[in-house]
Amino acid sequence: MNKKLVGSAVVGAALLAIVVALLWPGEEAPAAAPPPSTAAPSPSVAQPSIEEYEFPEVSGGRGWAIRIPVPSGWIVTHQNDRASYRDHDLLLETDKVPITQEDALSGLKAIAEKAHHDGSVVAPVEAGDIQDAAEWDYTYLRDGTPERVAVVGLGAGDSLVTIRYEAPPAEFDRNRGVLDAAMKVSAPG
Repeated sequence: MNKKLVGSAVVGAALLAIVVALLWPGEEAPAAAPPPSTAAPSPSVAQPSIEEYEFPEVSGGRGWAIRIPVPSGWIVTHQNDRASYRDHDLLLETDKVPITQEDALSGLKAIAEKAHHDGSVVAPVEAGDIQDAAEWDYTYLRDGTPERVAVVGLGAGDSLVTIRYEAPPAEFDRNRGVLDAAMKVSAPG
């Protein structure tokens, strides 16, 4: 047989197989994975999501909202006004609770007194656009293991919006940036 004829037949058969594969109905090939450069970024405080608490005028607020930057990529759960963001042993929670006190410092002190945590400290703090803010720091035992906690209270009329950061003592200061980022709250209204 002629070598050119055999070579042409092989090339023709290959081309025919490709054309049939493209035109014949059947299962589609799985999509290729995206190149590594387009992969999703790892969880980061630098790329926060927003947790928002609205205060319409009819509920005693001034018709405004508190927006709290929260970590993206963390496990999130919502229950009523509480939102919990967890990454291993780190926890960041936001919540809105009613208070009868006139300011965040008094409201957070009242909550701290009821909790009876020895060595807890409540003091005024700066928190983004919110002028009425306080921070409560304490340590407690959970299943025999110490946990450090910082709770920031933001005054919001008849409510206190809280940002709670909790971590094991060895992780607390190293990851304090999570709370610091969350404290860059805004209050558009």
